[in-house]
Amino acid sequence: MLGTFAFEALAHLEARNRGLEALPLALVPHPLGGIHEDEVLRKADGVIEAVVKAVTRS
Repeated sequence: MLGTFAFEALAHLEARNRGLEALPLALVPHPLGGIHEDEVLRKADGVIEAVVKAVTRS
């Protein structure tokens, strides 16, 4: 799941409540909304490795 650090605790809580304790999180600095596209791309670049690791783990 992709989200911001501001919602990390909520993401873990919701994952646990849904039986998905091992759900990988890819977190970026808050906010994502209302920012310029360049800033979104910078944040995405910073989380690429976490996303690749999450979707390629066995």
